[in-house]
Amino acid sequence: MKLNNKLNLAFVTFGLILWFSVQLQAQYLTLEDAVNTALKNNPKIKQYEAKSAQKKSADMEAWGNFLPKINVTASYTHLNDPLILDLSPIRDVIIGLQSSNQAELTNIYNIIQNGSALTAQQKAYVTQQASAELNAALPSFEDLFKDQDYKTATIVGVQPIFMGGKLLAAKKFASDEMDASEVELQKTRDDVIQETVNNYLAVVFLQDVVKTRENVLNGMQRHEAMAEKLLQQGLIANYNMLRAKVAVADAERNLFDDNNKLELSKVALKNSLGIPEDSNIQIKDSLVYSNNLGEFNSYVDKAMNQQPILKLISLKKDAAHQNYNVERSKFLPQAGLFGQYEMYPQYLSCVEPRWAVGVQVSLNIFNGFQDYANLQSASHLEDEVKYIEADAVRNIRLLINKDYRDVANSQERYLKTNESIDLAKENLRLNERRFDTGLGTSLEVIDAQLSLEKNEIESKQSLFDYYKSLTSLNVNSGNPEEVLNIWNKVEGKLK
Repeated sequence: MKLNNKLNLAFVTFGLILWFSVQLQAQYLTLEDAVNTALKNNPKIKQYEAKSAQKKSADMEAWGNFLPKINVTASYTHLNDPLILDLSPIRDVIIGLQSSNQAELTNIYNIIQNGSALTAQQKAYVTQQASAELNAALPSFEDLFKDQDYKTATIVGVQPIFMGGKLLAAKKFASDEMDASEVELQKTRDDVIQETVNNYLAVVFLQDVVKTRENVLNGMQRHEAMAEKLLQQGLIANYNMLRAKVAVADAERNLFDDNNKLELSKVALKNSLGIPEDSNIQIKDSLVYSNNLGEFNSYVDKAMNQQPILKLISLKKDAAHQNYNVERSKFLPQAGLFGQYEMYPQYLSCVEPRWAVGVQVSLNIFNGFQDYANLQSASHLEDEVKYIEADAVRNIRLLINKDYRDVANSQERYLKTNESIDLAKENLRLNERRFDTGLGTSLEVIDAQLSLEKNEIESKQSLFDYYKSLTSLNVNSGNPEEVLNIWNKVEGKLK
């Protein structure tokens, strides 16, 4: 029974230790975790994501230029007086002419029948009687043209038929702008990846430097303790003891400075990750060398095909061409269909139609040479973008060349420094033994310790520069994800 209890207790203890180890491991931040967090939280990326969404909406808007535009216009109007069409003067002239004619016909008839003409009084009577009869027979020549209060509601539709290629160019321009926003977003992500990787590497590098400084401080303190014992035994002079104390003070100061640099680098990393500065992050990685430098031409070929800047310039070049097409469309005729329908016919006047349809064609003949000047300006813009593209290709090739050489130089410097480290360690060991036996001086031990420290820090610095330049090389060649693949393949890395 006791044996079973002990076994159960052992299994429980082992399980708790395993669980605690997993939880502790989960607290450490890997490079891949850092990059994913930065891509999720970085405000610059969120800014360009919003810009990309805006450009997608603008592209959808450009499709609307090909569809008919239908508007409903409504109004209510009150006039000071109703509009009346008054043709009474024409009516009076007609009555006057007809009355005079009737009087003359009556006069001629009287001459034929009676042989005598009508007197002036008789003619006036006949004229007056005929005028009265015509006035009663003819309707009024006055009509209501527009009510004093009236309302309108008109449906108007316009369908473009041909706009000189302007609508198609505007749609292509909007598509280029949408694609350009996606490329800008990708470039921003690449920049954030590079910034995050560099800040992560800086933390790893400074952690290694702090470890080196701590080892040096421990070595200096051991040397100080040994010097104090030898001084008490009268085997060394007091000068050696003082020199050992100064070396310890220098080592403490260097450790303090690098600890401050480490804390600052963590703040910079948190800023890249988009997390609060008081967040607790732990990194267990260390700089380990692995040869990951490929052929130079492969990086150049990737850059020519994948570099976001070149993609962006290519899209801007096409956008400049579409702008030229828009300006050229001003020299071509523009045609469209239109139609309208009145929803309140009872308020229409006699000269206003209930509905109407038609075709409209327009062509600008002369515009003060403004259209020609704008066309020339658009043409020069196309040429400018072509030269920008050619210059960008040259600069990117130069940048790839520089990054490639920086990687190779850092790699060579690291390999050479490692050879010096082995010699410095052996030199330190020999000088410590000489000092312990009273044959060496404190200055020789301290110099040997500082020489080893210098070589170890230079080795870490070369390795840091190597990975930083390698990151820049892959980002500038349009392949930033390769940085994570390289880092995860390095032997000895914390996965």
